[in-house]
Amino acid sequence: MTSQDAHRAVDAVWKMESARIIAGLVRMVGDVGLAEELAQDALLSALQQWPESGVPDNPGAWLMAVAKRRAIDHLRRGERLDRRHEQLAHEIATRQDTSEADLDEALDDEVGDDVLRLMFVSCHPALPAESRVALTLRLLGGLRTEEIARAFLVSEPTVAQRVVRAKRTLAALRIPFEIPVGPDRAARLSSVLEVIYLVFNEGYAATAGDGWMRQDLCHEALRLGRLLAGLAPGEAEVHGLVALMEIQASRSAARTTPSGQPVALHEQNRGRWDQLLIHRGFAALLRARQCGGPLGPYVLQAAIAVCHARARTAQETDWTQIAALYESLAKVLPTPVVQLNRAVALAMAYGPEAGLALADTLVTEPSLKDYHRLPSVRGDLLVRLGRHEEARREFERAAALTLNGPERTILLERAAACAEAAPPGTAPTLAEAASAFLSRDDLDAATVRSYGQTMSRLRRALGDGTPLPDVSAAQVADVFTAAWGGAASATWNRHRAAVRSFSVWASTQGLLTGDSARDPAGDPAHDPTRAPAHAPTRDLTRDPACGPTRDPACDLTRDLTRDLAAGLGRRPEPRGRTRPIDRPHIEALWQRPDLALRERTLWLLLHESAAGVGAALALNVEDLDLAGMRGRVAAGTGRESSGSRWVRWRAGTAELIPHLVAGRGRGPLFLSDRRPGPGRPPAPGDLCPETGRRRLSYERAEYLFKQATGYTLDQLRTR
Repeated sequence: MTSQDAHRAVDAVWKMESARIIAGLVRMVGDVGLAEELAQDALLSALQQWPESGVPDNPGAWLMAVAKRRAIDHLRRGERLDRRHEQLAHEIATRQDTSEADLDEALDDEVGDDVLRLMFVSCHPALPAESRVALTLRLLGGLRTEEIARAFLVSEPTVAQRVVRAKRTLAALRIPFEIPVGPDRAARLSSVLEVIYLVFNEGYAATAGDGWMRQDLCHEALRLGRLLAGLAPGEAEVHGLVALMEIQASRSAARTTPSGQPVALHEQNRGRWDQLLIHRGFAALLRARQCGGPLGPYVLQAAIAVCHARARTAQETDWTQIAALYESLAKVLPTPVVQLNRAVALAMAYGPEAGLALADTLVTEPSLKDYHRLPSVRGDLLVRLGRHEEARREFERAAALTLNGPERTILLERAAACAEAAPPGTAPTLAEAASAFLSRDDLDAATVRSYGQTMSRLRRALGDGTPLPDVSAAQVADVFTAAWGGAASATWNRHRAAVRSFSVWASTQGLLTGDSARDPAGDPAHDPTRAPAHAPTRDLTRDPACGPTRDPACDLTRDLTRDLAAGLGRRPEPRGRTRPIDRPHIEALWQRPDLALRERTLWLLLHESAAGVGAALALNVEDLDLAGMRGRVAAGTGRESSGSRWVRWRAGTAELIPHLVAGRGRGPLFLSDRRPGPGRPPAPGDLCPETGRRRLSYERAEYLFKQATGYTLDQLRTR
C-alpha cells in the first residue's frame, strides 16, 4: 500500500468516524481541544503504520483504540487517573489480541449518546454563531481548516482563530459533556438545529462569491441533520429540519442555468427535481408529525416546502395554504425575515398590493437595513404593479447590497429592464421618495427607526401614490396636528426634525420641484450620502431639528426650494428633574396580577434601590449578595455608573430575585425574551452561558414599562 493510498484511506475514515472518535475522547478527558489533539495523534499513527500493515478491517475501531490509549497515557502523566480509568486501561491492554469487531463493541457502549453530547457542546449558545459553525464542521463534519475556509470564503487563519476561541470558551465555562434535560434542552437543541441550518443555507444560497450554490455544504448539513435525527428520533423539530433540507436540496439541479446563473422557483424545470430527496423529505415530515406536540418553526417551514414540491407546475402551487402556513410561522418565529417571506406569499395568493403593504412595514426594520432581499422583493412587487421607476431603484439597491456575483448580475439586469419600461419624466411619489430617503447608507438604525415612524404616518395620511411635488407644508401641518397635536413637546419636535431632514434631502435631489432630470438614484452629484465639500456643518447634538443622531442631510445648505416643515413650529421642552410617580400609582402597580416576574423584579428593584436603570440592568448573577440584599455593578457599566459600586435593595426585591435567578450561576440577571440572531451576536459579557439569551436592553425595558404604565423607568426612582 502506497503512502498516497494511505492518505486517501485516512481522509475517508476521518470524515466518517471523526465525530464518534472525538466524542468518545471528550467523555474521557473532558476537554474538546485535548480530545481533538489525541484524535489527530491517532491519525498520525495511521499514516505511519497503514502503508506497511494495510488498512485494518475496521479502521474506525483501530483509530478509536489508539486514541483512547493516548488519552489514558495523558491522564496517567497528569496523575488524574481514577479507578475507572485504570479499569478501562486494563481492559484495553488485555484485549490486544481480540478481533477488531470485538474491540469496537467493547470500547464504547454509548457512542451514539457521545456524538449527541458533542453536538450539544460544539453548538453551545455561549459561542458566537460563526464559531459554532466552524467548530461543528471541524469536530462533527471532519472538515479541515482549509476546507471550511474555502467553503465560507474566509481566510484559514480566521477559521483557525474561531475554532481556537471556541475551544477556549468551552474550557473556561466548563461546559459539561452531557445531554441537557428539562427546559434547557429545548434551547440547546434549537442552537444545534440553527447551526446545521446555517451551514445548509450558506450552501443553498451563497452569501458571497461567484457561485450561486455550494453543494458540499448542503451535503454536509444534510449528513449532520440525518445523523442528529438518528440520535434524537423523538424530536419533531429535528425531523422537520431534515425534511426541509431534503426538499430544498431536491431542487439543486434546476436552480441554475448551465452557465451558473440563478433560476427563480417559478421558472425552474420541475422535471429535474430529485424525486428521491422529495420522498425522503415527505417521510421525515411524517415522522415529525408522529412525534406529536405543537408545530415548531422547522416543521412549518418543511410543510411550506411540501406545498411547493407537490405542485407539478408553478401555476398549481397552493399559495393560499402557503400564506396560512407563514402566518402560523410568524407566530412561533416572529422575525422580520419570516414576515418578508410572508409578504411574498400574500402577494402570490391575494395580489401584489397585499404583499407590498406588508413589505413596506419592514423598510424601517433595523435588522433588514443591509439585507438585499428586502429591496429585491419590493422591486418584484413594484414591477407587478407597473411602478417601474420605483422598482428600478429597489433592484439597484439590492444589487449594491448583495455580495454574490450571479445574483448581482440578475438584479442589475432587472433594474435595466425597469429603466426601459418606466415612462420618462415621471415625478416621484411620496412612497418612492420616503423609501429612498430611509434607504440611505449614512443613516444608522436608530435614525431609520425614528424617521420611519414619521414617514409612515405621512404616507398613510396623504397616500403612497401622491406625487411628492404635490405635497404641501399645510398638508403636513394638518397631519401633525391630527397625529401629534396632543403629544409631548419632545415627541412633536422629534417628528418635526424628521420632516425637516426629509425636506433638505428632497430639495437637494430636485424632488420637491418635480425636476425628474435630477434623479437621486442616477445623479452622483446629488447623492445625499456624499455631502458637498462646501456645505456648512453644525453641532447636531445641540440642534433638535436634526433627529436623535447625526444625519448628514442636516449639514446641507439651508436655501431650500420648499420646506415641508414650514408650518411646524418647534415646541419648548421643559427642563429640570423628572417628577417621580406618585405613591397611589406605585401601590396600584405592585397589585397588578398580570406583571411578569422579570418586570416586577426590575421595577421593584429600581423603586427600592433608587439605582439608575443602566446600573440595574448591568447586574450579573455571579455578583449578587443575596444575603446582604445587594449586587455589585462593575466599573464602566450602566448609564449612570462611573465606577464599581453596590446596588442595594429591600425586602420586596429580595423575595423576588431568587425566583428570577432560578438556579443560574452566572450571566446577566435580567435576560431578554429570545436568543440573539446569528447576525447580531452580543458581547460575551451580555450573554447568559446557561440559557443562550442576552442581557435585557435599556430600550426594551423602557418600552415595556411605558406600554404598561405610560411612565418612564426613571420615574420609578425614589427621590
